[in-house]
Amino acid sequence: MDSKIQVTSQNNQNLYVDKGIILQSTKLKEILGKSENNEILIDISYDILEIIFTFYENHKNKKEIVITAPLNKQSNFQNQIDKKDYQILEKLSLSKLQQLIQVCYDLQYTLLLNITCASLANKLQHMDIMAIRQMFNIQQDQSKEQIERILLENKWLRE
Repeated sequence: MDSKIQVTSQNNQNLYVDKGIILQSTKLKEILGKSENNEILIDISYDILEIIFTFYENHKNKKEIVITAPLNKQSNFQNQIDKKDYQILEKLSLSKLQQLIQVCYDLQYTLLLNITCASLANKLQHMDIMAIRQMFNIQQDQSKEQIERILLENKWLRE
């Protein structure tokens, strides 16, 4: 059984995580190596850390989860991942999904990064273009005619 490492979040809440899960992250491994008391202080919110560590606790023995692309239907994505993972990701707002992606990328937790990116892609494919532009603060730089032409040329993307 792995020993537990205390991880303190940016809002001073503690999680106790198996050392094996910590060692999967190059960054956390480095922080742990520099720690004198075998504890990790990290500037990441508790809720994001809890999602990450819970995921890895539930997937201790899995090395890879394959998600086939393209994701044509929402049920396609849902059937490709664990039911618990799907439920957790579906509850997250788009903003939280973006945060989770960034933290997984920074900490190099690639298994969850891949699933979270697929979840975000799955949500975005069902959104209106203007809603996506607003969410990512993308300015409109094409004329209405250019947009219509682009949409017509790429109608296969909406299938």
